[in-house]
Amino acid sequence: MQTAERRRTMRGPAHGEPPRAQLTSTIVGAYREMPGLNLTLVQAARLFGLRDNTCRVVLDDLVKSGTLRRSTEGRYARP
Repeated sequence: MQTAERRRTMRGPAHGEPPRAQLTSTIVGAYREMPGLNLTLVQAARLFGLRDNTCRVVLDDLVKSGTLRRSTEGRYARP
């Protein structure tokens, strides 16, 4: 029961990582400043100083919103 209750509450940012809104802003800003930016998940996580899973979640949200696209090779770039 206790585990289910924790899942219903919103999680705070991971220790040492900024809130999601800040991560999104940072990533979108980098892609705007460097229009040819074309990164794999591992490269993006390293560039932004994030854990792979955190980076994947933010990048996939940006793909869903149409801000970024993901190629068949798994590279993230502007549409």
